[in-house]
Amino acid sequence: MPTEGRTILATGPLTGDALATDLEAIVGEGHLAYYDAIAPVVLTESIDWDVVFKASRYDKGGDAAYGNSPLNEAEYDAFRDAVLAAEKVEAHEFEDVRYFEGCLPIEVMAERGRLTLAYGPMKPVGLADPRTGERPFAVVQLRQENADATAYNLVGFQTRMKWPEQKRVFRMLPGLSKAEFQRLGSVHRNTFVNAPVALEDDLSLRNQPNVHLAGQITGVEGYVESSAC
Repeated sequence: MPTEGRTILATGPLTGDALATDLEAIVGEGHLAYYDAIAPVVLTESIDWDVVFKASRYDKGGDAAYGNSPLNEAEYDAFRDAVLAAEKVEAHEFEDVRYFEGCLPIEVMAERGRLTLAYGPMKPVGLADPRTGERPFAVVQLRQENADATAYNLVGFQTRMKWPEQKRVFRMLPGLSKAEFQRLGSVHRNTFVNAPVALEDDLSLRNQPNVHLAGQITGVEGYVESSAC
């Protein structure tokens, strides 16, 4: 890395190995991730809205932009078992798969313990099923994907399950038995830093303030946002 003047690193998802290694030495191994993930997207018209209910946690956030698929304990256990048993896309021999803790595949979380998902992306706190008036054992939240509300994103459900397995497993969720998917989940190579730890407010490296990062390497979410950055 340069020690004089100002340098901007505007590198995309396939950052070269030499530059990534150099950057890792500065920010630390735990603050440079090599894999990112996207969650599945379901067409709105295929969701059973008699089961999936709209609500924000604790009724906060104005209009309820979230759909909620409620699970009882038996449904949750069956879903987790299916996630663990499903066929996964295996990493290649040359891949050193290191996930960012804030964006873990659901199967990795499921492997960490029976209730890890229930305390993670499936936590039911602040929600009540209008059919029962009670809090479900677990909930899968669906976030509106576009202004026209034609599709919903399964929040936090990035995965390496093979695509046919994703359809089978996700259709186990209450209200999604007939789900049609606009996009299925995947995990892909995308080098980026843990910005809150590694970067200052002006996107300079904390350890080298003359070096600024820009674009996808900063960990900005979304391609439009990455381009703007």
